[in-house]
Amino acid sequence: MPVGFGVSLVVRGQTVDPEGMLATLTRDVTLNNIDVDRVGDVVWFTADELGDLSVLAAPLAGWWQQHGPSVAGGVALRFVGPDGVTELTYSKPELAVEQVQRHINVDSGQLYGPGEAPGPIRRLTAALLRRTRNGFTASELLIRDEGSLLCVALAGRDLDDRPRSLEFQAFNPAHDDYDPDDDDGYCLVTEHHVPVVQGLVALRLTPRVLRLHLADGAARTWGVRSAIYPVTLHIENHEIEQLRLQLRRLFSVGGDRLPVPKLELG
Repeated sequence: MPVGFGVSLVVRGQTVDPEGMLATLTRDVTLNNIDVDRVGDVVWFTADELGDLSVLAAPLAGWWQQHGPSVAGGVALRFVGPDGVTELTYSKPELAVEQVQRHINVDSGQLYGPGEAPGPIRRLTAALLRRTRNGFTASELLIRDEGSLLCVALAGRDLDDRPRSLEFQAFNPAHDDYDPDDDDGYCLVTEHHVPVVQGLVALRLTPRVLRLHLADGAARTWGVRSAIYPVTLHIENHEIEQLRLQLRRLFSVGGDRLPVPKLELG
């Protein structure tokens, strides 16, 4: 079943004509069998697999950065996915591709034919479960090492096919571009694109569950009902071992300079 997302760029309230951006993508979309459909100034990208859409991260990030996004929020790269519209308004330039890639991963949804979308009972059940329990079930492990930044992400979908994710990020102090004055420590990000820095009291990995003990501030920021946030792991055993190794590595890159949570990774 194809997956896809829509994207547009809004600069100070005006949607930008995407024609120039599309011209730079001709080769990538052809080689990766990505279908392109333009509706006004919103462009829809569709592919057979989510991985095929990853080639769009760098050119979309470049398009966004060319217009000078700032903390003031006047330049927004907007994505249309299963949860509606989300947007990126600012990123450190060196993290822009990573941020766009994360939005593509989260906002790319299954494109349903007539009668194929989750029905009202599944949607209601999923909504009730989200209200009564924290966490989610992860079916995919993503590890990205960009040299200056290490990211470990878990992703899955609820019964109503809404994407869920949890991403750990940390700068690598050994990289040439590392700036200690710009490093507040590890960061956690959910599918709602809400980051929290130094947000863990403890982290425990059991054979099939990654259990986060969130700091009070992190729990409030995410709006979750409990400080305990479990992620059930429906991934292969070798992926769980990779998760263990990469989390241990991620929480060691800060050395003694930055505090880390209590770790029980086995």
